[in-house]
Amino acid sequence: MMIPKKILKITATIFLSLFLIYKFLLSDFNPIFKSEEFVYLNNALKASQKENLKSITDIYKKIHEKAGDKRCSCEVSTRYIGPYRHGYSLTKKLYLLKIDKEFTEEQCLKFELLNTDFKYGNIGIKSASKFYFNKTVDQLNEVEKITFVAMLNNATLYNPIRNKEGLSNRVRLYQLILHKKKL
Repeated sequence: MMIPKKILKITATIFLSLFLIYKFLLSDFNPIFKSEEFVYLNNALKASQKENLKSITDIYKKIHEKAGDKRCSCEVSTRYIGPYRHGYSLTKKLYLLKIDKEFTEEQCLKFELLNTDFKYGNIGIKSASKFYFNKTVDQLNEVEKITFVAMLNNATLYNPIRNKEGLSNRVRLYQLILHKKKL
C-alpha cells in the first residue's frame, strides 16, 4: 500500500515547520532572550568562567557521577531568573535550552558555586569559605570542599553551624563515594 503523495507532502511540511519554529525559539532573534534577567544571567555565566574553581568542580562531578545523581546545574542557574509563577513555564524551558546550548555543565556549576546562598548572608563560595573556615577557596582542604558540595545540594540541611552531625555524616558519605574504586 502506497502513501499518497499529498499526505507525504503535508507531513514533510509539518515537520519542516516545527523544525523552523524550534530553531527560531532558540535563536538570538527570539525576543525573550533580550529580557533584562536573561541578559544578566548570560553575562554572569560568562563572567563566572574567569574563576578557578576546578578543584571543587572536579570533586562535585566525581561524587555525583559515582552516585548516579543527574542534577543539572544549568537548570539550577535558570532558577535565578523569572518567570517565578508556578516554578515552571515554557519560557523557563526555553531559557534552559538556550543555556544548555551555549554553556557546559561545568560552566553552569561554577556560576552556581559563585551565586548560591550558603546562609548567614554568604552568597557564593568565596564569602562562605571565609565565613565558615576563615580561608580562601584555594586554601580549602578536601573535607572543606566536600562540605560545600553538600551545602550546594541543601545549604539549610547541611549547615555547619546548626547541623554539625548531619553535615559530618554527609561529608563522610561523600568521602566514601569519592574514594570508592570502580569494579
